[in-house]
Amino acid sequence: MHKLFDFLTEFESIVSDDLRQRAARLVESYPDDLESSFVDEFVQFTSILVAYSDKTIAHMSELLKTDGGVMLSAFPNVAIALRICLTIPINNYCQGERSFSTLSRVKNHLRSIMSQDRLAALSLLCTESDVLRELDCKEVFADFAELKCRRRDL
Repeated sequence: MHKLFDFLTEFESIVSDDLRQRAARLVESYPDDLESSFVDEFVQFTSILVAYSDKTIAHMSELLKTDGGVMLSAFPNVAIALRICLTIPINNYCQGERSFSTLSRVKNHLRSIMSQDRLAALSLLCTESDVLRELDCKEVFADFAELKCRRRDL
């Protein structure tokens, strides 16, 4: 597991002050997603986890959802941190595998209705999704609309 998230499962062997520092480091790494209250939330959540033998990220996430998600409202930042941990690719191998998996699903679904050029363009968008996320869509839309208007005027 990535060093940034390892404290989530190893909390029993970590000194309280170190646990708080690691939780604060996670908040600093994801300032748009986690609030500073995550540190206290996680410390309180660990006191609940002591009663369970399964201390995996997946189990913690499921535990928050039990009984209609009662604990979710008490630990919203913990739930966000767990979702982040469950969804990020931990190493490049996983990221490559996910790209090919996505390409496989897209290709199977669209094979019969899409031309090879469009399918190749779509697969490129899927594999380069990090570049796509940074793209300013408003600018692309404006350029596209301008191009369409020019073609119509000709």
